[in-house]
Amino acid sequence: MGGYARRSRRGIAAAIFLAGSLSAVLAPRAGAHEGNFPILLVHGWTSQGSTFDEMIPKLQAQGLTVLDCDTSKAGKQAMSYGPTASGQHIPYIVGEIVQPKINQCLTDNGYSTSQKIDIVAHSMGGMVSRFLVEKGGADVEYWNPVTGWYGDGVPDVDTKWKNQVDDLVMLGSPSHGAVIPWVPSGLPNFFNWQASGTDMVQNALFLQLLGYTEPAGENYSCVGGNPSYLQVPQYDYDGDGVGHGWDGIVPAESPFLTGCNNFLTGSNHSGLRTDDAPLDIVIQELGYTSSQTGTGGANLAGSVTVRLEYFDVVQDHDFGTTDEFRFEVQVDGNGNNDGYSVVDTVSYNRDAPFLQNWGNGGPSTALVFNLPGDAPRMDVKVRVWEDDTGWGGGQESVSTHTFTDILQSEDIDGWDYYEKGAPDAKGGTNTLRVAVNGMTSRPEDTRLMTFGLDKSYIQDEHEPWGNGEVQFTVKAGRKNYESTFYRGDPDTGTHYSRGSNTWVNIGTDAKNNGVVESETIWQVRMLNSATWRHQLTYWEDDGGWSSRDGGNTYSFEANVGTQAAGRTNYNATSFGDWDVYSYIIASG
Repeated sequence: MGGYARRSRRGIAAAIFLAGSLSAVLAPRAGAHEGNFPILLVHGWTSQGSTFDEMIPKLQAQGLTVLDCDTSKAGKQAMSYGPTASGQHIPYIVGEIVQPKINQCLTDNGYSTSQKIDIVAHSMGGMVSRFLVEKGGADVEYWNPVTGWYGDGVPDVDTKWKNQVDDLVMLGSPSHGAVIPWVPSGLPNFFNWQASGTDMVQNALFLQLLGYTEPAGENYSCVGGNPSYLQVPQYDYDGDGVGHGWDGIVPAESPFLTGCNNFLTGSNHSGLRTDDAPLDIVIQELGYTSSQTGTGGANLAGSVTVRLEYFDVVQDHDFGTTDEFRFEVQVDGNGNNDGYSVVDTVSYNRDAPFLQNWGNGGPSTALVFNLPGDAPRMDVKVRVWEDDTGWGGGQESVSTHTFTDILQSEDIDGWDYYEKGAPDAKGGTNTLRVAVNGMTSRPEDTRLMTFGLDKSYIQDEHEPWGNGEVQFTVKAGRKNYESTFYRGDPDTGTHYSRGSNTWVNIGTDAKNNGVVESETIWQVRMLNSATWRHQLTYWEDDGGWSSRDGGNTYSFEANVGTQAAGRTNYNATSFGDWDVYSYIIASG
């Protein structure tokens, strides 16, 4: 049972989760997963429908409906196709051979020829399916080695497939070409398949004309095989500087498309049709939860927080004064782009237009959304507005950014994000990038971690007279990617007024503005493999007439999986100006 990993949808660096866990995608799906439809299986080069015989009963066992494309035989049969004469390239095969077979298959199964379908394709089947979806209206009778397909002036590929195919899952499909450069020009025994084989050589004209990007509005999943024993040579098609091996026929990253849900799995080329790990991906990407033997993804569960990472706003929404932007974060836990719940509103004040790249240090929702655990996808909507309530103007709309079909684990490496452009109310397009943290498709691989600051003993208030203005800067979360919080806020001047050799009990003592803050700093679901880190710094704020005093820092860290269950207290007394008493609670 091989593990699998997800790569970025933006086609550059992304995290890898081993042993069957998922990593997050970096951008939202271009098209929504609309539902569950009959599945058409499309085989690869020189192959036939029987290569799916092992997959079919496993799909059916999960409740999926597979189209039977040969009703004369017992059991469900995948569609078989192939060139009928030499010189037939993939466009011809699609328009003249595959398309009629799909329509006949739909009719034989009692559906109309307009029935929506999902497609699971292996190898060349992915290229066939992409052409079907992406090249509606193509005229394909002939092939020109310089300009590609052309015909008799009458379109051969129906334009309906763009909307009729909902999900397309491609296993080992050589969108960037196959590994073996001589296939098939050097071997005469491929007969009628010869021409279509040349379409899949690296840098082939057909591949260039088809392109390397998922079209807008489509919902692709691209799965590459990356077995440990086929790591030489290495290929890097997503441009992140990290190469991977090949599946025996196709480079591991060759199936990757910009905008696609890209995955790596440890299977070889043929194993992509039969192994548990890639089959789990297929089941999951079609909107189901895998219960087969293997390492499939479960429904999303855990506490969700959303972090802003990047905002490019093109218009000024408060002329003459600072724009008071508000990011209202909403979550739809069932992934149907409906029924959103408001989680929190994040504030950011700055005069627009501007481009702010917070990265992993961006503001986060202080509150969390608990996923119901009954769907494999979720959606996030961020409504951006400018706060004019101070002078009676109310909320001025800026832009609304909707991120649909998210299947994301914890942001393990800080690279993963979702990005979405949306019209600015005053013209132009604003771009927002968010990271969704603290939830996973495999809750059994995580624990709920709560970080707290209990109390502090102030040995030196750093003031020669009166009480010090005591503040705490606290970081909590995964090591190197902690979120930052305050007890006492340096931006608003609030603090705990304390003299030397006195206590600050965070959950009971009021600051000088009368507010009592919670001991709980941060609560998030973290992967067992991660390292948590809790960093606490004490400051004395001199109120603007000099720099801050103090600044000594205590840090605690440990592995999430080995953290003792329940509450563990952490005390530190090594500095002469303060002592700290904090805690971690691990549960689940």
